[in-house]
Amino acid sequence: MMGALRHLRSLDHRGELMEAVLQFHCEGRIYAALQQFKEGLTSLGFLDEVTSHPQDFEKVFLQDTTTLKASDIVGVFQARCRSLPSSNRRLEARTIVFWKDWLLEVEGGLAGPITLEQVLIFGTGLRRIPAMGFSVQPELAFLHPEDGHAKFPQANTCALVLHLPVGQTYSIFKTNMELGIGSAHQFGLA
Repeated sequence: MMGALRHLRSLDHRGELMEAVLQFHCEGRIYAALQQFKEGLTSLGFLDEVTSHPQDFEKVFLQDTTTLKASDIVGVFQARCRSLPSSNRRLEARTIVFWKDWLLEVEGGLAGPITLEQVLIFGTGLRRIPAMGFSVQPELAFLHPEDGHAKFPQANTCALVLHLPVGQTYSIFKTNMELGIGSAHQFGLA
């Protein structure tokens, strides 16, 4: 039955049959795919490294179950500020401070129903930071009042650019971030 190669002689042997069926289902069905994967790693000379240093490759092959932290998100996005010292540059620097403070509040559960995962989804379209990093460095850009509609955050998940509104007090920034990200049903634009 189901590749288990066991005959059920009585109901007392059903445990053995179930174990054999589960083994076939979990291991037997994917055996060919696993062998092909191992052959591919061997042809690259990579399998020996993985088997001799498995702890070094855990992040590559296993799901990351660590809790997302504010510092993780701060580390993902690189600020793209205006180069000349100006009032706009000062507003951008203040907005970066607001961004970091707000992320700490989100991490601490003080930002309503918003989670760090929702922030990451809004800005990148991903629930987790990829183990191998992003193919393009995610950036923080800034929405100035002269740029048009600049009240809520916006994101370009293809280019990995998160646009933050500037020129607000912290309480308005916080409210608008929570409304903007909380109102976005998936990601991108509030």
